[in-house]
Amino acid sequence: MLKRIRNVFFENRFYIAFYISVVSHITFIIYSFNHSDSIYQKTLCGPAWIYALEDEKQLSFEMSFGKNLGESGSSDPNEESGEDKEESEGEGKDGFSKGKYKGSQWEDLVKNLEGTSELRKQFRNDYDQINENSGVAESYIKRQRDFEDIIIKDVLPTLKNIRDPFKVDLDSAEDNLYLHKERNRIIEEFRKGEESTQPITMKISNEGDLPPKSPLSMSKEDRTKYLDRTLKQKKEKQLDEFISRFMGYDPNKGDLNLFVRDLYYENLQRLAYPFSNDMSYFAIDYFQENLNKEDFLRQMMAALSAQLGTNTGTEILFTIENIYYIQGKALEQYFRVRDYLRNSTPEQKQTLRYETLRQVELKYKKLLQEKKILNVLDAEDAYVKKRIDILDTLIKNTPNFYRTKDGIFEKAKILWEYGQWKQDPKIQSDALKLFYQIPKIPNNGDFLNKDTFESIQLLLRDAGDPIESTVLSAQTKDQIEYTLRMRNDEAMTKKKLREDRLLWPKSK
Repeated sequence: MLKRIRNVFFENRFYIAFYISVVSHITFIIYSFNHSDSIYQKTLCGPAWIYALEDEKQLSFEMSFGKNLGESGSSDPNEESGEDKEESEGEGKDGFSKGKYKGSQWEDLVKNLEGTSELRKQFRNDYDQINENSGVAESYIKRQRDFEDIIIKDVLPTLKNIRDPFKVDLDSAEDNLYLHKERNRIIEEFRKGEESTQPITMKISNEGDLPPKSPLSMSKEDRTKYLDRTLKQKKEKQLDEFISRFMGYDPNKGDLNLFVRDLYYENLQRLAYPFSNDMSYFAIDYFQENLNKEDFLRQMMAALSAQLGTNTGTEILFTIENIYYIQGKALEQYFRVRDYLRNSTPEQKQTLRYETLRQVELKYKKLLQEKKILNVLDAEDAYVKKRIDILDTLIKNTPNFYRTKDGIFEKAKILWEYGQWKQDPKIQSDALKLFYQIPKIPNNGDFLNKDTFESIQLLLRDAGDPIESTVLSAQTKDQIEYTLRMRNDEAMTKKKLREDRLLWPKSK
């Protein structure tokens, strides 16, 4: 009997060895992929909802060994990698082959990576002209700043399509996300010095009906605990974890919409603090914060194609409108940087801040000319128009008037302030008409601007509810402007206290 079994094994030994080899390799590939710490990973055999839209889904993944650049490797989720380390992120490692990108759309990217690899060795990163009475913690003043990424990546990701209708941005969102991730992959490859293999693809067939997406149940207290715990992590890592863990829940029922709002406004939207009369410090920090919003913009714009017309999609649109507002302010910094560069001393030109700002100014110079944005006035015109387009998209698509009141209020606020800035009473009259529409809108969801609106409503009522802004006295206009300007004052104060406590503690 045993002899017969041995003979069977012997005669089929090649087939058995081949079978064991195939099973072992597949097991190794899936294990390596699911345990990769790359920010680009997806998870094989994930929850059913990720295959909900297609009968057959093709997943791509990259095998990656070792830690990502900028991640400490600590098991502590609260540790922010790289914030306290002043090290070069631009230096390429041996093993990177730049030849394969020659002649491709990434050739200039590789040149920029090489050009910034010695940046910190060539220029001083000093901390002079610091205002000792600024009230800003030293941990913030001397925090890690990604000078190389400010140059290489995109601190003005909205500029390329600023003159296009918002629908064009939506239609191209998935392509833009692909290019964004491919660019980041090449940067990671350059800095790690590893050759990336072509993505391995696997097809997963969907059989039978999938269960409906379940609503997320997460209280405000639990959301706050989660966001406090992850605040110190790199923003890309925060967003990647959030998308993989939570974006599969029902976009209309439950707390996903509120969680998206909290994630952006509490963790991903940060404050920049002035602490010197040298404007280059604040400009660098402002560009840093805009750089950090690029990943959110690309990922959420792509998600919006599936979420438009849902409560969660509405919250995403509010965050995107806010990003465009901040991008407009970043362009104001850009034009101030031009003046700074022209008037800098020879000593300032030896600093890392100056060189970073010089390269940023040069990078966008041609694109700004193409977009006919030559000064702050042009920038304001372009970004106000785009923000109104985004809010019109929101108002048109939000389901069952969900937060429509906030959408109309935000549009009215933009028009009022824009009309005040341009001294155009017609624009402000258009804002008044929108304010008068708000009480007629059904209540659904939060009305975050309720208190501010009621204050404006009282001012207009005292003035006789005029349709034309020219009827309003200068005092009433000033009061409306002040009310709008101060609407977020309390929220910003709370935000600063939280960031000071969790991110930038002062030394005792």
